[in-house]
Amino acid sequence: MSQAALKKPVGVYIIAFLFLLAPIGNILISFAGSGVKNWHDINVLIPFIQSIPALDWIWLGLLFVTGVLLFRPHKLSWSIAIGTLLLVLCINAYRLFNVDGNSIDPAFLKIFSVLAIICTLSVLVIASYFRFPYLDRRANWFTNVKRFDIRTPAVANGVKATTESISHTGCRLSFEETSEFKKGDILKVKFLEISQAEADAEVVERLEFGARVEFRQLSAEFKQDFERWLKSRT
Repeated sequence: MSQAALKKPVGVYIIAFLFLLAPIGNILISFAGSGVKNWHDINVLIPFIQSIPALDWIWLGLLFVTGVLLFRPHKLSWSIAIGTLLLVLCINAYRLFNVDGNSIDPAFLKIFSVLAIICTLSVLVIASYFRFPYLDRRANWFTNVKRFDIRTPAVANGVKATTESISHTGCRLSFEETSEFKKGDILKVKFLEISQAEADAEVVERLEFGARVEFRQLSAEFKQDFERWLKSRT
């Protein structure tokens, strides 16, 4: 499916926006709760900022990075975003368990508890959107392959099918009849309007009435025919 046809992950975008604001908001709230009435005065604010520990800057920066990554719907950026959230939790857990139990600031315990809840819920929300039609899981990890919503007839291991989308790396097939294909099966796919040569494709996801497949071995003949056909259709 093309990027334009994917649904917008609104829930993830909301979380991303909140994470962009989180570092500044966290700093301002901590300053406001310090008990210093004129904390916003520039002569007081600068020393306050300079007193923030390096470890705090790291996890606050990671929250901002998470927000930026979540605005790009790609499995690599979202996976890194989940990793940064887990790293934030680990950093704060390390701080919590490596201080004297008698000197733990109750305010820090509250902050850690709230942060743990927010990070956990955020990971769950991201995971819920980590699927079609919000994310193209067939996309390569390090390159963004363009997909085309073109319907063309095909035959996969003798079963008639039609493409719902197609790219240089694979396609989404809808079968005209029931099939027993499973994830991991290697199919011989012939695209009737594209080439007389068959393409080897692996089933990477089984759908209710079709499958998502990735091309494995493409002959030079098929590649040339595919490029020629694609230019005529786009």
